[in-house]
Amino acid sequence: MTTMLDSLFKRIGYKPGQQVTFADLPEFLSLLALQFPFENGAVLRNERISMTKTELTKALLNNKRGGLCYDLNAFLYYVLTELGFSVHMVRGTVFNAKEQEWALTGTHVAVILREGDETYLLDTGFGINLPLAPVPFSGEPITSKTGAYRIRKTKTDKGDYLLEMDKGEGWQIGYAFSLTPIDEAALTCVRDAIFDEEASPFNKNPLASKLTKDGKLILSKDHFTKQTGSDLAKEEVNAGDFQTIFIQAFFD
Repeated sequence: MTTMLDSLFKRIGYKPGQQVTFADLPEFLSLLALQFPFENGAVLRNERISMTKTELTKALLNNKRGGLCYDLNAFLYYVLTELGFSVHMVRGTVFNAKEQEWALTGTHVAVILREGDETYLLDTGFGINLPLAPVPFSGEPITSKTGAYRIRKTKTDKGDYLLEMDKGEGWQIGYAFSLTPIDEAALTCVRDAIFDEEASPFNKNPLASKLTKDGKLILSKDHFTKQTGSDLAKEEVNAGDFQTIFIQAFFD
């Protein structure tokens, strides 16, 4: 086992030295989600790390930080490649359900996996909307503790496929995407758009979210929300307290 995988397995509490098979991916993805929050601290600090396996591994495994989709799903891609899976990265465009409009074009990153004759989508960088299992292109829904997810082939001006999710209120569009593979140069373009574009939702105010074993954490500049089972606690965040709460609540 490589040093990268050994360090990752220790970090997430996965069985040391054991190969990850396709059947193991739901457990593996769930463990990743518990360790690496979706957060935009690097954007607000203007810390533009290289989108290489070496730099992303160093940033995520050696520091108390998470990242956005281009960090977390690129890291997932590098890990799955190291594990021997047939994978590539793709770009997508998130649909803003509240505003009923597309967000900044082409600024979501996800992972496509081939297993036998089947194709699947994996995503560990979509906030708390994580399938926590490979989503098949057959259209069959998969269900996890975060809801139900499915792929629908529908041509839009943002891509040929939709990831849809049902959080208990019916199916909604998560994002559109195409299957064209992207590389580190494209990842850098996505990163720079998130850092620099006025339409970016991530370069203005701090935010962080993470799944927990029995709930979720959501932190904004104004509020800290903690859900444990059916219990929901929400408290105000004072100016300057975001980083302290983030470090204390989001990491073991």
